[in-house]
Amino acid sequence: MTRIFLPLEQLASDELVITGNNARHLALVLRIEAGAPLEVLDGEPVAVTLCQGIARGEKMDLIIQKSTELGVNKIIPVITERSQVRNTNKLERWRKIATSAAEQSGRDRVPEILEPVVLNEFLVTPYNLPLNKKGKQDGLLKLILSASYKEQNMKEMLTADMDIKQILLLIGPEGGFSQEEITRSAENGFMEVSLGPRILRTETAPITTLSIIQYELGDMG
Repeated sequence: MTRIFLPLEQLASDELVITGNNARHLALVLRIEAGAPLEVLDGEPVAVTLCQGIARGEKMDLIIQKSTELGVNKIIPVITERSQVRNTNKLERWRKIATSAAEQSGRDRVPEILEPVVLNEFLVTPYNLPLNKKGKQDGLLKLILSASYKEQNMKEMLTADMDIKQILLLIGPEGGFSQEEITRSAENGFMEVSLGPRILRTETAPITTLSIIQYELGDMG
């Protein structure tokens, strides 16, 4: 059955009216016919921050564009041990690409794109993610994609018994992460997760992962 997420205020009425992007998606993409059953869930969008190892050339442009279309909330370009791009002046270009992609896809907000950061620095910086009164991050799921890790896949992680409000998604550049980087990320709260038996290109991995998140958790911020 097709699922759709609506804000709580819309669910207070006895009669639900689906408009905007949700209506277009149901009619034009899913081709839902009149009278077909829908499962309506009371979920607020999950805020996803994509922490992407900087890819070469137009690959990074594609990642920015498609991640924006898929609803990512924030993008942090990350410099890793295997990054072939360590210095870049493309930040304003990436922001323009994100703005154009948001307009094209009908999003009401443009994802924030931060300055590139070295992985070691990123791992010890909260990047303004909201904290609760105890100084911890409520509903935050921190994931790092690992081609060698097969014990837990993305679907299992997302459907576990957890109230997910935020996802911090760490994806490597060409060549992926070194084992030391994976270990260091795990020490800072990231959980290894697999997309299955296939090894995906760095520009394919975020598109695939964000699509899975969309399917399992509904629309994103």
